[in-house]
Amino acid sequence: MSLSTSIVSSRSQQLKSLRALAMKQLYPTLAPSRLRNVDEVNDPDPLVFLANTFSRFAQTSKTYVDDNGSNSSNTSSASNNLLERQVSRAISQVLGRAPGSADSFVRAINDVFQTQKNGQISFTPSRSAVSLYGQNDPSQNGYSPAFNGAMSAGLVGQLSAEQATLYRQATTVATDALKVLQGLQPFVPEAEMDKVEALRALVGDEINSLVEEFGRVDEPRVVRVDTYFHQLRGVNGNLIQFGDRAFLNRRITPTTLDDEAQIAGYDLLVNYVRIIQEVWNHYKKRNSLSKSPKNFSLRLNRSSTLLPVIAEGNNNFMSALDSIGFTETERRTRASSFTTLGNDPALELPDLTVYDFTEWVDRFASLEGPQYLADSGQYGLEFVTDQADRIFWVLVPILAFTKTAPSLNLNSQPFLAQALNHERVSWALDDLVNQLRALADEAA
Repeated sequence: MSLSTSIVSSRSQQLKSLRALAMKQLYPTLAPSRLRNVDEVNDPDPLVFLANTFSRFAQTSKTYVDDNGSNSSNTSSASNNLLERQVSRAISQVLGRAPGSADSFVRAINDVFQTQKNGQISFTPSRSAVSLYGQNDPSQNGYSPAFNGAMSAGLVGQLSAEQATLYRQATTVATDALKVLQGLQPFVPEAEMDKVEALRALVGDEINSLVEEFGRVDEPRVVRVDTYFHQLRGVNGNLIQFGDRAFLNRRITPTTLDDEAQIAGYDLLVNYVRIIQEVWNHYKKRNSLSKSPKNFSLRLNRSSTLLPVIAEGNNNFMSALDSIGFTETERRTRASSFTTLGNDPALELPDLTVYDFTEWVDRFASLEGPQYLADSGQYGLEFVTDQADRIFWVLVPILAFTKTAPSLNLNSQPFLAQALNHERVSWALDDLVNQLRALADEAA
């Protein structure tokens, strides 16, 4: 490891520890032993706390914004925002990442729906963003040179190198396994064909589900994969039952070459499933080594997945402000600057309006972040994680203020303070700061 890499890694670990310390201060938890000692808990004035609770409950009750009341423009805007978020999420799920700028969106479309050898565009989105062949030999994997060039330039958002390898290995083996499965037929008249066909369908569906999970953009779910393998290869697994019901598990002696071929085919199928599980176990073992440095492509994949989540969290924050009557026009004025929350020098509140902050996050998560990840590789990843860290620390003093607000009389505070302490807004901020922290933690 070079000196510069070591310095960057050391700095990232220090910042990660500082973020963890900040979150611990913002969201403290009391040990069970402390809960028994009421005197040690510094509660605010019960009457003030009760008054604030009822005040926020009154604000949380449904209004015309929630019930399609007389203000049709606000209702239409809220509906449009909801539809926009749903469409944006659907696009991100298909592409495997946030679309970003117009150029980035076009590149993502071309990369996900590739042009095949016959010139036709694939109807099924590709889930591999890593070329497993040399860049000078694109014909072997059927990818166009432009696609391989985009990958070498740092195009990201689908699978890490290790997961792409897992997915390709499993796909190669599973394709032949499914063909073998369909060709297996019982050679004993006593076989109950309805049960054999039911088990055949189950085994095929489980193998397909495993391969689909290996190609999942958000990484395979360990519990789900292990559950499918248990259903397949467990003591009474479906694959074992299939061999038993079809009399292919060598408990009946074959009398012809065709019978022997069926038994050998079943043994091959069992071995195929075993190979898929061994490949999975190897992948799982490599990714469970938490002390080893995280690989670049995995961090790139996770970062591109987190960006649309942060964008959605920012939209939820703005929607929560809209729902309590704190509109975008008001959020643009200097009266909505975070510095109006107080003059405590320990908090170091940012000199930004609410609109300045939300526009910054929206541009970062929806436009700049995906573009830099796609175009700048390692440097883009460093930029994205550094920006997430900076936005995280902008939010920390704001959240520090809101967490102490229950001890204040909110009715005497500026409207911004009252808005930030509303349950809807507070929940949205809590979610946003957690997502930003997760993205910042992806630094090297």
